[in-house]
Amino acid sequence: MSAPPVAASSTGPDLTAAFTECREAMSALGSSLDEEQWAHPSLCPGWTCKDALVHVTSAEVAFADWVPSPEPPMERIREVGRELSRQPGAEVLGAFEAVMARRLEQLANATEADLDRVGWSPAGVGPHRRYLEIRVFDHWAHEHDIRVPLGLGSRVEGRSARTSLDEAHIAFGYLVGKRAGAPDGSSVTVHVTGPLARDLHAVVEGRAKVVAELAGPTCEVTADFLTFMLLCCGRIDPEGPLQDGRVALSGDRALAEKVARNLAFTI
Repeated sequence: MSAPPVAASSTGPDLTAAFTECREAMSALGSSLDEEQWAHPSLCPGWTCKDALVHVTSAEVAFADWVPSPEPPMERIREVGRELSRQPGAEVLGAFEAVMARRLEQLANATEADLDRVGWSPAGVGPHRRYLEIRVFDHWAHEHDIRVPLGLGSRVEGRSARTSLDEAHIAFGYLVGKRAGAPDGSSVTVHVTGPLARDLHAVVEGRAKVVAELAGPTCEVTADFLTFMLLCCGRIDPEGPLQDGRVALSGDRALAEKVARNLAFTI
């Protein structure tokens, strides 16, 4: 048993290592693609594989020049995105590699006080390190928007995969209580299998909350890491894995199915 992850707890070296892994993984993936593959539909609805990389790159370019504040540089993200969208995939990859080199230099030079500076994040205003944790998740998710439809494997271990699972774990109480609507007095365990195997537990006592351990949950859901994370990202229809056995249910099956069908917390 281990304690559930805590938001905004990553150290500077942890974040640097995770961003390095994201850069290396996307660079290796992107360098293997031709323009036909870049034009292939990604897992993200309405986006090509190139669009997924454009999104990641434009965000990093904009935030590289941003001083943490309550307002994100959305107009700069859109501007860079428009510019990159006109370029072939190989050139977008070059822009990604260039900005990631800069971002890693910034991270290496950041103090813990820099990482504690308050500013915007998708989870609300908070320490800059919280924004960076979510950026790691964003990188992992969009990398798999490219990998999965092209049949190019998955990364289900390592720092960025672990950070991504942490994000789902942090959101688990919301998923159980708000998304699945688990009733008061119920409890849920999700077993994530694979190299980063982990049990996620939540109890509903007035409101749902994540707990470190749970004996005799009302229901249980079991899924491999990739399936679980793709469900959390809203990238796949739950019906498929429920039918083919990638997602297994036990205990109160009606509640377990509601949980399995309502894991998406990002798009």
